[in-house]
Amino acid sequence: MNASNQKSINQEKSQAINRALIIDLLRQQGVCSRATLAHLSGLKQATITNIIAECIASGLVVETGLMSGSKGRRSIGITLNEEHCHVIGIRMTRSAFYLCLAGLSGKPHRIQEYPIAPGEPVQITLPRIRRAVEETLAEADSKIAAACMAMPGPYHEDRDCLFFVTELAGWQNYPIRATLTEGLELPFLIVNDANASAFAQLWYHGQEPATQNMLYVLAGQGVGCGIISEGHLVVGQRGLAGEFGHNSIDFNGLPCECGNRGCLEKYCSTLALRNRIRNRLAVGETSKLRADALTTEALAHAVAQEDPIACEEYDRVCDFLSIGITNLINQFNPGLIVIGDELAEIAPDRMLKTVRARVGESVNALTSGEVTIEVNRLPGSPVLLGAAAFAAESVLSDPGKLIQEASAQQPLSSMPLECIAP
Repeated sequence: MNASNQKSINQEKSQAINRALIIDLLRQQGVCSRATLAHLSGLKQATITNIIAECIASGLVVETGLMSGSKGRRSIGITLNEEHCHVIGIRMTRSAFYLCLAGLSGKPHRIQEYPIAPGEPVQITLPRIRRAVEETLAEADSKIAAACMAMPGPYHEDRDCLFFVTELAGWQNYPIRATLTEGLELPFLIVNDANASAFAQLWYHGQEPATQNMLYVLAGQGVGCGIISEGHLVVGQRGLAGEFGHNSIDFNGLPCECGNRGCLEKYCSTLALRNRIRNRLAVGETSKLRADALTTEALAHAVAQEDPIACEEYDRVCDFLSIGITNLINQFNPGLIVIGDELAEIAPDRMLKTVRARVGESVNALTSGEVTIEVNRLPGSPVLLGAAAFAAESVLSDPGKLIQEASAQQPLSSMPLECIAP
């Protein structure tokens, strides 16, 4: 390769990196000026001007009007065009799947819930998800550029399957992406739900220093952990990192679908909580709860009303969760741990009080004093937000592609004369 070609390739790489940087900064800022982008990126004003000009011409970015600047100066605000194209985020749980349409910022515009019947086989559920995606594509009034589905279990990308997932028989080794995307021309990502939740924290709170080294503990129907180290999601060699719900806390304990015994998930998930409450109700213990109506809302209400069974069993699962979090602190030394999903939604303050107290008793004071433990602050489902953010990130990481597509669709009559070949 001659020096001229090498220089051209380097310039193209540099341009692609600069575009992605500017678009990501614009996403983080929401609305800002070109001068702000130059300051944050360290790029020259002329470079910012050129990149924003092509982004506006392609429809990727729009101007919002005059805004106040430093020293009383006024400048023109710019922002991502949420209507330029959309992405699809999907969350799969053991009892339902949720689909949202989101803009390029990853913020959902519309969320739909699709219940999954108890024992519904994978051969039924996956085609239902596929049909929901197809219906969304057919109804959309703008381009849908990518989709991402978050799954409740360790997904092996190379093998296109879940290794295992508790309470979902038949899903192990079933081809998920192939079933969802055959004949469908749509980039489609599949991620673990805990990783999606952690990525949502990074996507929306990435400018906060504590988020750069944090753990997201997903405590719901299953238990998982998303790991952020130095501002990057840690997924492991095959995308299987963070399955701390399958750490054994009792080698003679309850058998688990993963093949182990005494896995943490068997003691501190909402499935475990409901099973223990049903067992106590079945032997005639008194409670405001009904065995056939143990929803998250019903459990939250019962705990708030100091129902003995609800409070005792909820405190019990929080104690077990504390054991897992203690192990995580000793293993990863995070600065921040965020707990989210169904278990945290039942009684967040009560959970925090229990977990913080147990961690304080079990972890070296020098270490425990350096970690903040809190519940999720994001609105809605972090798993769904993270799935949409993953899809949006896959599009925004290469804005040049959107710019080229828009240029190719532009009518010749609307192009400057110098751009039209003789």
